[in-house]
Formats: sequence, structure tokens, C-alpha cells
Amino acid sequence: MLRITDARTGETVDAVRARRGLTRVEAHVAGDDLSALRVLLVADVLARALELGGTPVVTVADPPAGLRALADALGIRRAEGERGGAGPALHVVGTTGGTADGPVAGRPPADGPPSDGPAPSDGPAPSDGPPSDGRAPSDENPAGRRPAVIPGLPDPEREGVRVEVAPVSGTADHALLRMILLATPRGHSLDLAAADLDGSRETLARWRKAVAGWATRPSRPVPEPVRQELRAAWEDDLDVPAVLAVLRRVEHAEDVPDGARFETYAYADRLLGLELTRDIGTQW
Repeated sequence: MLRITDARTGETVDAVRARRGLTRVEAHVAGDDLSALRVLLVADVLARALELGGTPVVTVADPPAGLRALADALGIRRAEGERGGAGPALHVVGTTGGTADGPVAGRPPADGPPSDGPAPSDGPAPSDGPPSDGRAPSDENPAGRRPAVIPGLPDPEREGVRVEVAPVSGTADHALLRMILLATPRGHSLDLAAADLDGSRETLARWRKAVAGWATRPSRPVPEPVRQELRAAWEDDLDVPAVLAVLRRVEHAEDVPDGARFETYAYADRLLGLELTRDIGTQW
């Protein structure tokens, strides 16, 4: 069962109440930049994870035309539902900064707290006084914080799980964006100017070439320990970087036949959407 952090409370909860019940994954975007694109991508991967677990999903989003075109280029599936429809909802929203334990990815740590301590915030330092909205902390809102107001997002106190996504800055080749964004925890702000673009390009090309080669080998099923490791990763708060780490290990694992490597990568790509099988038959 997929468990996800509800940003309203900071607690990890079951993403859905009933695995077989229809669930809405609603992406809330107010702009057309890469931060908004990341929100759409997280919603897409969240929906894929739920479907892999047997949960029927309907996605909801209404991005601007330019953002929709970029989402299409990244293989983000188009929304098909309406806001406020049937079934419980998971609301995927953007934030204005990283989390307390999530520094800006790709950026060297600033002088100050040690690396295992809280990262500096992009915003002003918190004061010792009450929260700015005047609300006292409660069991449902332990930090006394008020979620950002986002157009179309229901009152945060209403039913539904809130999944927050940190912002993105800089630019990168659109062909690499999906890989780069998936490799960074969604709660970490991402500075593309400092990201390892060449490394992402090399890894993606290498994996696609390897998958095309493995496809010519005798088929073997995904090893059950590997399948369980993949599912444990994405069902643990949608930890996609951990999924990628499993693939890196399987790539060179001596105890995994090539046919099983192929099935492993094809299986994981149902979540990742990186088109890892696209080069099959093009080089042989």
C-alpha cells in the first residue's frame, strides 16, 4: 500500500482508503514554469504508482496551453477528470521553498548548520512569536502554519491528502527534464544550473541502449526480491530516487540474467515513464 506524507499534518498516511476505490489525483498549478511542470510530473508518477498497486485513478489538471505542450513532451499523461468529482482526492501542489531537511539539490551547502542539520530556508527566518496567520498550533496543524493559497485548491482543512512539491529554477534540455526531476526528491528545491546534466544524459542513453540489448536475450521474470525492493521504494512516500538506485544496482548485478534485467527495467518504467524500451530493434 502506497503511503505518502500529508503536508497538512506532516504525517505519513495511506494514500488511499480502499485500494479498489476510484481515487482522484489533482494537480494544482498557477503558472507555466518548470516548478509547475514538476507538480504535473509528480501527479503523473503518483497516479502511475497507485495504478501499479491496483487502484483505479482519474487525474485532474488544467494547465495553461504552453505548459501542457511541455508536459506532453515529457510524457506526462493528460488529465481526464473534473475537480470535485467522485472518490477521495490527493492534491499535488507547489511550494515556494525546500523542506527543512531538503536543501536545494545541486547547490553546495551554505556556511552555517552542519550537513546533517536543518538546511537554510530560502525565505525569512522564523520568528519566536506566534504564526503569522494568528492560528495556534493544533493536532491537525502542529506547526501552526497556513498552507499557501492556490487557485482551485479546496480549503486545506477539508478531506483530502496534500502532497507538496518544491520549486525548480534554471533551464535544461527538455529531453532530460523528466530524468533530472525524477532523480531529485520532490521536497527538495532543484537548481538546474548546478545539476549534473551530462550525467543524466549519459545514464539515460546507457540504459536505453542496455535495455535494447537485453531484449534480445531469453526472457526471465523480474526477480521477486527486486520486485519487492522496487515496490517498497515507491510505496514509501513515492521515493523515486530509491527506485532509480535499484535500477543502478540491477544494471551490474552478476546474479541477474540479462532477460530479467530487461523485465525489471520495463516494469520500473511503468512508474518512471522514461521510455527505457524505446530503442528496442533500432540497433540490431
